[in-house]
Amino acid sequence: MTHVRYRGANFSTRFGSALLAALCFSFVANAQDELRAYRQIAYESGQGTVTVKKGPGDKYYALNRHDRCIWIFSWSGSTTGRISSVGMEPAGLLAPRDLAVDRDGNAIVADASDIKVFAPNGQLSSSFPFKRPQNVGVLSDGRILVSGFPTEYLISVFDKQGRPVGGIGSPAKVDDQPFFNAVLNMGAIVVDDDDNIFYVFRYMLTPTVRKYKQDGTLLAEWHLTEGPELVRVVERAKIKYQDNKKINNFGGVSVLRAAGFDRDTKTLWVATGRQLTELDSSGRQIRTTMLLLPDGGPLSADGIIPERDVIRISSELGVFEYPKPR
Repeated sequence: MTHVRYRGANFSTRFGSALLAALCFSFVANAQDELRAYRQIAYESGQGTVTVKKGPGDKYYALNRHDRCIWIFSWSGSTTGRISSVGMEPAGLLAPRDLAVDRDGNAIVADASDIKVFAPNGQLSSSFPFKRPQNVGVLSDGRILVSGFPTEYLISVFDKQGRPVGGIGSPAKVDDQPFFNAVLNMGAIVVDDDDNIFYVFRYMLTPTVRKYKQDGTLLAEWHLTEGPELVRVVERAKIKYQDNKKINNFGGVSVLRAAGFDRDTKTLWVATGRQLTELDSSGRQIRTTMLLLPDGGPLSADGIIPERDVIRISSELGVFEYPKPR
């Protein structure tokens, strides 16, 4: 049965997090090209974490592939609940790939060949089929955004009941082979507080971000060019792409792995490999840094939540908290 398991929150405060952030930032300020996490949070969602997303209030949600569940945690980083239904159909999570949370606390999961919506109490409230969904987002009115292997649109739009209501964005024509072209057009979805939609192309060999209005109007297209890690990842992706073409293999190297919108600074943070880049409202790169684990090892981000004085970042290893550079 699908359920939410709640636990008592461990002692921690916002003041403590802010103090830790300030102390840690003073430590990394002298090394502007590196940013070290000062702690791991939401310990229950360790190995196998797919992404992390912000919910209403001070709730945060971590999707875990190995556990096939969603861990809920507080601002302090303490786990407070779990949405889990492993092996129970139709509510069971089979191969979860991405997560979005609406303003009412409903968790929307891209899972195998379906989009599943879980109510705040953990019960499956609705689901609808979607062929190979990869990423999801949600608008303030509850409309659900889904991306997969684009053909006609980059993003398919559904109402709260899962009925299709339109599409957003035309795929770029970058390969004559339809499926290769679809792979290169796959992307992550980020929604800002004005319901503008950022589409972050994950596999495009020219690192690209598009910004759309919710009605589908294209507002901007940005290309990232700076940072040694970005250059290294792009070169590796180009080699892999050419190798795949020779053997007709549709896999690829993820160039832009994740993104998150900062509601305080109105900037977009984008991750590629170990590199984290901040873009202003015009798409200009204003900051580039390399991510480190608390022990100094490298980290590649799969989920980004920038807010207040911290940035919460997920990777395959779990969820980590970083001081936000100023």
